[in-house]
Amino acid sequence: MTVTITNVSLAPLDAGTPAGPVDVEFDGVISAVRRAGAQDATGTVVDGTDGILVPGLIDTHVHLGSPSALESAVRAGVTTMVDLGTTPDSSIAEQRRMTGVPSLLSAGSAASAPGSTQIAVMGFPGESGVTDPQDAERYLDWRTENGSDLIKIIVEDPDATDTPALDIPTITALVDGAHRRGLLTVAHVVTADAFGRGLDGGVDILTHAPLDRPLPDETVARMREQGTIASPTLVMMGVMARARLGDHADAAIGNTIESVRRMHAAGVPVVAGTDANETPFAPVAHGAGLHIEIQLLQQAGLSAAEALFAATTGAAAAFRLADRGAIQVGRRADLLLVDRDPTVDTAALRQPNAVWVGGVLIA
Repeated sequence: MTVTITNVSLAPLDAGTPAGPVDVEFDGVISAVRRAGAQDATGTVVDGTDGILVPGLIDTHVHLGSPSALESAVRAGVTTMVDLGTTPDSSIAEQRRMTGVPSLLSAGSAASAPGSTQIAVMGFPGESGVTDPQDAERYLDWRTENGSDLIKIIVEDPDATDTPALDIPTITALVDGAHRRGLLTVAHVVTADAFGRGLDGGVDILTHAPLDRPLPDETVARMREQGTIASPTLVMMGVMARARLGDHADAAIGNTIESVRRMHAAGVPVVAGTDANETPFAPVAHGAGLHIEIQLLQQAGLSAAEALFAATTGAAAAFRLADRGAIQVGRRADLLLVDRDPTVDTAALRQPNAVWVGGVLIA
């Protein structure tokens, strides 16, 4: 069914955003963005007067949970989620079939060293353990056969934990093999030295921010030079610090904020992700967590417009989602209607007046 939102303004995310009121017509994808009143509206007409239309929000780091978590996410304006660790694969397929929820990309079971916390404690299958560079091909074949959209790699810092860690040659083999298959790689890194190991392996996107110390300038420079993208999950790092570090939590949280400030100042692309999950020991709410993350990114030096870009257009570009992330003809009609400009005040995103996912009105 065609929908036309009339007389609405677009959030100015880039220089190409039309100024002044427009009419936006869409079905599953956007078919027209034209000057308001230039022609008669077709289909279902939504009066957008005094409203601002925003691309749907993208959470670049979640873990799938209950159906109600997906429903909470979409009501909060999240229209795409990137799952970075869920098992079994059948549960991912089941949630992909749900309607009225965000679109999903998934890595499935992350690659880790045999005996890792993911396998020994969190219940991920033994097949996700990668023994050496030669074993990387077996793991990657297993992931592609089970429909993974990208590859997640657990990069541990051997000097900071007793947890078994993948060595650099194995990380490199995973990255190279993923790239041959046309897949992006994302690495879990939670210390400054782990960031360096992820860079040594050539990982595309590093997720989390270090609690132990701010990222050194040379690490940030390497990220910029290698074109590495950061998804810092500041909201999760705060939860973990407060749960585990007691009196040292505030200093650790300060390290994460300072690391993002340094990356952003150096021109490293930063995207919004939360590590949303429903575990009892470190829960982060799906949907609501992304609004907290956007606020924390601003504390780390991003402007309101840059923080919104990190959760929309920038996130889509980072994960090669050329079909969404902007209000342009041919893009998916993943849209939020809000009552004021979120590039000035991102709190406007917290309670959208309407949410469309692939052109379907959700809320």
